[in-house]
Amino acid sequence: MSNYEDRLTALEQEHAYLKHENDDLKQKIELHTIAIGGLVNKAMLERISEKNDKIFQALMAHDELTNLQLAELRERVEVQVEGKIIALQTEVRQLQTEVRQLQTEVHRGFNTVDARFVSVETMLAQILARLPEKP
Repeated sequence: MSNYEDRLTALEQEHAYLKHENDDLKQKIELHTIAIGGLVNKAMLERISEKNDKIFQALMAHDELTNLQLAELRERVEVQVEGKIIALQTEVRQLQTEVRQLQTEVHRGFNTVDARFVSVETMLAQILARLPEKP
């Protein structure tokens, strides 16, 4: 399970890194566009814009893929965790049943021992009653 968690953490970190890189790229592109705007003609700006669009599309596609992979990993982890929880709940119920059975057996044992003590006390009382008294 930790393998999935490690992979999930790694994907989340990669996603955060790419998101940060995406923001940096957007800022850099904006600055470059402003600086180049006065130096290049309209055709050049259109080509740069097309390249930027392709870069953004690639980043968005990667972001989408990463989100899909994270969703799949989360689903797998949730299914595994739910399965383990159900198994543990079943085991706890079985143990509770066994404890109740043991408690019942112990109670019966105590009742048997109590009955024997009463029987022994009764016999001792009868024996003591038959003994002659000492002067």
